[in-house]
Amino acid sequence: MIPISGILSALITPFDSQGRVNLAVLRDLVRFQLQAGLAGFFVCGGTGEGLLLDPDERRQILEVVLEEANGAVPVIAHIGAIATHTAADLAAHAQAAGATAVAAIPPIYFRVDQPALKEHYRAIAQAAPDLPLWLYNIPGATGVTITADIFADLLEIPQIAGIKYTSYDFFTMRTILELGQARGITVLSGPDEMCLPALTMGATGAIGTTYNLLPGHFAQLYRAYCDGNLEQAQRRQYQANRVIKAFTSLPTLSAVKEILARMGFDCGLPRRPLRPLTLSEREQLWHMLDQTEFSHLVDTPLVPAK
Repeated sequence: MIPISGILSALITPFDSQGRVNLAVLRDLVRFQLQAGLAGFFVCGGTGEGLLLDPDERRQILEVVLEEANGAVPVIAHIGAIATHTAADLAAHAQAAGATAVAAIPPIYFRVDQPALKEHYRAIAQAAPDLPLWLYNIPGATGVTITADIFADLLEIPQIAGIKYTSYDFFTMRTILELGQARGITVLSGPDEMCLPALTMGATGAIGTTYNLLPGHFAQLYRAYCDGNLEQAQRRQYQANRVIKAFTSLPTLSAVKEILARMGFDCGLPRRPLRPLTLSEREQLWHMLDQTEFSHLVDTPLVPAK
């Protein structure tokens, strides 16, 4: 089992004016991010609005990303769903389609105890027995925390290979790493603003939203860290964090799609219940970004606002 490392994009899902998945723009995004030096893709996660997509849309998106990546980088399919059978069906498709791995949030809304949680993940693993399975800990979104004790119990499932860890609790993250060390378990960090601190605590890379916007910048941050140039890595993290602060102060996915449109990738609006930015919020976003180094950090010229 080869560990996944580097900076992976939590890939945005573009929609057209009718609310359908825009496959042409999706292909353009994947090519752009590959050229910028990203190390892989995380498909149909939270950033990709996976839980707002129909299963057939999720399958189609994964197939397009795999086609564009063409084996050059890992592609992790997020197949998490409320219902176990839906997640398992998506996992089976991901294996058949050629994904590198599958990942899944824990079940949400219904209170699921530990035995049920383990059976949920076991069913996913059995549906895609040849693929590594990544857990996805994002308690701020799911309300469910994968603690070190829960992780240790889930390690009885042999396909578990790692965890996407979206939390500031690096003490627990490090404990999880050490629990899985004998198995070669790896951690990919979630919070983009904490990419560098997570690397220093043992994460092998990161998956995040901002990497759609600044793929080259974060690829260089990762290289600087691996080369031992901590000062340069810090500088790049601080620059990025000012950008992150700007777009996360507003409805985040709407703000990210607004920025991508100015970068030449018309990703449309997010799906309801997410709402678009108001005109005043769009103006606020660009006012805040103008106070950062964003225009110098971005990998493509910005186009005028419509």
